[in-house]
Amino acid sequence: MVVRVTENMKYNTSLYSLFNVQSKYNEVLEKLSTQKQINRPSDDPLGMMEILNLRTLKNSLTQYQKNIENARGWLNLTESKLDGAKEIVNRASEIAIAQANATASADTRRVAAQTVQQLIDELFTLANAKYGDSYLFSGSRTDTVPFLHDSLPATYDEPKGSPDNVFDGTVSGGGIYTGAKNNTYVIRIVNGGTLNEATYQLSLDGGKTWGAIKDDLDGGTISLPDGLTLTFVDSGSNRLAAGDLFYLNAYAAGNYRGDDGSLYVDVGRGATVSYNISGEKAFAGRDGGVDIFQTLADLKTALNSNDQPGIAAKIDSLRAAYDQLTLYQAKVGNIVNRLDMAKSNLQDLEQNTDELLSLREDADVAQLATQLAMKEVALKASYATAAKIGANTILDFMK
Repeated sequence: MVVRVTENMKYNTSLYSLFNVQSKYNEVLEKLSTQKQINRPSDDPLGMMEILNLRTLKNSLTQYQKNIENARGWLNLTESKLDGAKEIVNRASEIAIAQANATASADTRRVAAQTVQQLIDELFTLANAKYGDSYLFSGSRTDTVPFLHDSLPATYDEPKGSPDNVFDGTVSGGGIYTGAKNNTYVIRIVNGGTLNEATYQLSLDGGKTWGAIKDDLDGGTISLPDGLTLTFVDSGSNRLAAGDLFYLNAYAAGNYRGDDGSLYVDVGRGATVSYNISGEKAFAGRDGGVDIFQTLADLKTALNSNDQPGIAAKIDSLRAAYDQLTLYQAKVGNIVNRLDMAKSNLQDLEQNTDELLSLREDADVAQLATQLAMKEVALKASYATAAKIGANTILDFMK
């Protein structure tokens, strides 16, 4: 069978060929312009997915490094404040040694007491320092001023419920706090209902870990450790619901209002580093250390009282305070070293990711330039062919 090839068929074939060559030319031109092998998912779906995964990884690595830089800034300021505190303690120690001497008089000791008060004020400024909007030495209570100027007896705040709680009854605290540290107790309702029906869990560390599920709420009162109680009164309207949370902050005697909680920074997938130093340990010495504020206050009292033995008794305490601050300054250095190691690993991983991205994404410019020249020749030929076919008229077929 003979197939008749019409001029219309020739024209359509020529036009299709022209569009095809033009499309390939534009594709090469776009790659050369963007210098990317893949510009849209349709170019290479699997390749684009790999590129997107690598970009996501790169963004994560960038964020981890930003986290480390922020934590490093925190630690640099912490180290500076601890160093300033050491200078204050050292000056106080020099005063104590000088005024414990038998040649010192009541007058010189009264003047020295005024200097010690100035040192105390300076120490308060250092210990209550902020990094941005957060207090450096408040533990996890970064929005709370860590040190008060007045020492207070043990106490607790009235319990508070989470804003998302369903329960609309009342919760009150009771008892006398006997704990040696500041603490946050948290109650989490597991199964809701009336007080007789509800079950709960208790956290002794601000919600980091939880105890066993209990069902002894029928009397409305929960006995907490260290002498405190929490009492619920059901209003009969909205009862306890699963997920309801209740908090009670308790404070040991003294002037510290932060806690011993840690702040953590993500430095990698599943990797965190604790980067803060609690004032409870560094300044208040509640782990068997030295209460630096109290030591300075006692020194001031002894100086004002012209109490030579009392002044001499504070020399060893001040030396211990200096060593205590040095210890936590060294801990800051250890944390910085860990962060630097983590950052170095992240930078290596980022470099590898960049290389993989470049290998998968970047175009070979020289190769594309050669391809473009070849496509341009083909395109010109297609234009010429299409123009020749399109120029035919009936007169051409009458010759």
